[in-house]
Amino acid sequence: MLLTETIKNSTSAITKRRTAQESKQNAENYGKAITQLDQTTLMIRATLECANALKEKGIVSSPVMDGDTRAEILDSLDSCGIGIEEMNLSVETVKLLRSKGEAFFTKIKIVWKDAARKYSEGTTGYLSMIAGLSPDPKKARELAESITRAADGDPSVKAIDGLVANVQEAKKITDAFALNPEIETFLKKVSSQQATVLDLTPSILAWLKEKNLTNKLKLRF
Repeated sequence: MLLTETIKNSTSAITKRRTAQESKQNAENYGKAITQLDQTTLMIRATLECANALKEKGIVSSPVMDGDTRAEILDSLDSCGIGIEEMNLSVETVKLLRSKGEAFFTKIKIVWKDAARKYSEGTTGYLSMIAGLSPDPKKARELAESITRAADGDPSVKAIDGLVANVQEAKKITDAFALNPEIETFLKKVSSQQATVLDLTPSILAWLKEKNLTNKLKLRF
């Protein structure tokens, strides 16, 4: 065999081997991309469910997702879909989709911090004031703390459902006390240990007797 033919055959063998190696590498990269896409779509689905729950449960009055965010996520999803159809989905394409989903979740967290606080702070404030006067002070305080923890934590469908349920439970307790401005001021003073005998006006005393709370108040020097 001539040297030129030997070189040609060797070159052909190297090319075939390189092509096989590249095909294997491409297959491995495609497999990684598919795995990451599965994880990313689960994350985005959970984020969308969270956004929908915020609106459905009345935590926010308008949808969290705007048109631009929706278009960006759909565009990235389309790119991933094309990559799957053409069997060339890349990890970089999936990373771009994930970054869009993470950016949206960051927005939801910002919205949640403000909206959850506004949704619950009035009820939590009342509950904290009357906790010691309620039939079960320990339960009332734990309920108020649970509401605060939920509002301070990250949003999720479970957290949203829990916040709504706890606020509703808290309202059942606070509604039984029928607080007017004078009573509310008095209870704030009691809660901060600033109330005095002078604060026990006839109307306050009448309210305490009506609610059978006279034996729950203590005087201290």
